[in-house]
Amino acid sequence: MTEEADKRWKVAITYRYDDGPRETVTFIEEIAELDDIIEHGPDWNALVDCRITLNGGNYPEDWTVEQIAKHA
Repeated sequence: MTEEADKRWKVAITYRYDDGPRETVTFIEEIAELDDIIEHGPDWNALVDCRITLNGGNYPEDWTVEQIAKHA
């Protein structure tokens, strides 16, 4: 199993550069880690987009909040 598979969240951040936008992808366990990534990355004034998605999960992708609550 890779380290990426062990992390709960996938973070894709896009910054504006002179030659066009560039996206970086990283994997984190806790949302609180995002603060350090943004603060220590390129200047946030050049940030275009930041997408955080669940990296896997314990339930099927199409389950609703109510379905998961019944099985939790």
